[in-house]
Amino acid sequence: MTQQTIDGKLQFQEQQIAPGAEHQLLNIFVGKWHTEGLSYGSGQSYENPYDSSVRWIGEESYQWLPGGFFLVHHFDGQVGDSPINGMEFIGYDAAGQTYTSHSFDNHGKILIGQRSFRDGAWSYIGTDYRNTYVFGNDGNTMTIHWDWLCEKDLFVLADLKSVKVN
Repeated sequence: MTQQTIDGKLQFQEQQIAPGAEHQLLNIFVGKWHTEGLSYGSGQSYENPYDSSVRWIGEESYQWLPGGFFLVHHFDGQVGDSPINGMEFIGYDAAGQTYTSHSFDNHGKILIGQRSFRDGAWSYIGTDYRNTYVFGNDGNTMTIHWDWLCEKDLFVLADLKSVKVN
């Protein structure tokens, strides 16, 4: 936004800035996805990190907020007997040269982290969580692996597979 002074009053003019190549990398997420897999929780140990698994099933969608600067991710699903619903906003911070993510869910969790793209995979790193998204060659499948930090130990949270349905 630029400012001009006309008759002693500040006037603001919006600059037309288009999303860049960094934004376009996020296009691989755009669409509707069906997600299934396993979530792991209490009862885990280093000896058996996959103990006490429950089924994870859900529907997700990613779409651009008008303007093309921010991707909006809606998720609705079931983890065992517990519903999981929420929304995430993903954008590129040109000043910091990083992707940022802010996620909110029906359990009151707020996850704030950074995303990155390297060697064909997307990664997310937050305070208590991290994950990796690996897309199939056709861009219509993604394999997702989540880890969580619990009392300074890193545990597997979930292993999921998403298939693009639209």
